[in-house]
Amino acid sequence: SSPRLQEMPGASRNKTSTGPDEERTLCIGGLENSQVLNMAVAALIGALMGVIISFTVNCTLVEISVNAFFAVYFGVLFVIISSWMLYRVYSGEHPRPILLGTFSAMVMFSGILCFVLESNWVVSMSRGMKVPLYSILGIAVTFALLFSIIDLVNYCYGSFGAAPGKALVETEEQVLLIVGTATVLGFLFGLVFGLLDVEDQPYYKLREALVEQEHICYPIGAIVSAVASAFNQYLREKNSQEYHYESVRKDDVLDDEDF
Repeated sequence: SSPRLQEMPGASRNKTSTGPDEERTLCIGGLENSQVLNMAVAALIGALMGVIISFTVNCTLVEISVNAFFAVYFGVLFVIISSWMLYRVYSGEHPRPILLGTFSAMVMFSGILCFVLESNWVVSMSRGMKVPLYSILGIAVTFALLFSIIDLVNYCYGSFGAAPGKALVETEEQVLLIVGTATVLGFLFGLVFGLLDVEDQPYYKLREALVEQEHICYPIGAIVSAVASAFNQYLREKNSQEYHYESVRKDDVLDDEDF
């Protein structure tokens, strides 16, 4: 009878091995309900930010194209912003500094490009030749906006946040995600702007052309930004769990380094 009594607890342990963590409802990819909710909220916020960025980039492209004063103004602004971004990239601890530095240099190139958009050789260019210029300009404007917003949010997290490991963007994967998002959005915004030939519209049709462009760019900005924000939140949740796991096994890591 004693062997049976010894086997019973083992069998019961195998049957009741589900702990309180496994009782939580798991969703897509093993995510918990709270994580999926956070991703949904991040997607909504990202969609709103995508619409705002779309509106800002489109208005910036219009002002640069039709107003010489604003072209010079934004040119000087882009040079200042790109210089600040280069300083932040190479003086801080940003992942992928070469990639971020390259995009910062693109912003500076776009600032210089603003000074020559009103030149005769640019005005006389065909629409097909202008599209690449506006695509580069759109990428630079979008990247400058995203970099400034994210750097500001990260600064607020670092200054006022209780958990320094929960920054908005801090890993190499997240940096690549932001750079890819800025590239896709900026390229599409500039492409639509150039194909619709908004810059060559007369003043009385300029608002109508801008509204037509916004109707195309708003859904693009909302969808791409929502997906990027949700995936960025997923990376934040993943990095938060990995960071907590590493902090628990800190002694083991130190022991490995001693060898």
